[in-house]
Amino acid sequence: MNRVRKGFLLFLLFFILVTADAWLFFCFYQQTGQKETDVLEAVWEDITYFPIPESAYDKERFSVSYADSWMDSRKFGGERTHEGCDIMAALNKRGRYPVVSISDGYIEKMGWLKLGGYRIGVRSTRGVYFYYAHLSDYAPDIAVGDEVKAGELLGFMGDTGYSEVEGTTGYFPVHLHVGVYLDGEDGQEQSYNPYPFLKELEAHKLTYWICD
Repeated sequence: MNRVRKGFLLFLLFFILVTADAWLFFCFYQQTGQKETDVLEAVWEDITYFPIPESAYDKERFSVSYADSWMDSRKFGGERTHEGCDIMAALNKRGRYPVVSISDGYIEKMGWLKLGGYRIGVRSTRGVYFYYAHLSDYAPDIAVGDEVKAGELLGFMGDTGYSEVEGTTGYFPVHLHVGVYLDGEDGQEQSYNPYPFLKELEAHKLTYWICD
């Protein structure tokens, strides 16, 4: 009888521990999922325009394309993952395609990076950091700290980067690398996939006079 009782108590204790563990996991998962939803909502609420306008001169000749390459493997500078989405130019000429701000915000960073070449980082009103890399040059008279509006010219698509030497070009085709980042609770910057946001913005393109 004592054995049966002891076995039942052990089973009951095991059941309580498993149930408590499952409940804690569920609560953690629900909380994490809610935080992720809140983060993504900030991005959805801030985005306004696709970063590359259409050409009023020739839409086909000056078209762009992109695919979901977020977290793909990259080799330059060591084994790493691709924290963004590359918008490729149909016409492989630097300085032809204008790059506009996806959102309202202010210019947080500018200048040369080994991987990104000439880049601009715009911090949106809800704290999203939009990263634009490999620019050929910047729009005139813009500087760190300037306020920008969605659709405002930031610079032009290029092929700069992959070197410590400022101004290096030619290591890859002309394109725009777009990154989306938000600071986590620990203060560390976290990358999010730009692809679904870009797909949404396909229907929200400005028109520029882009030609040869």
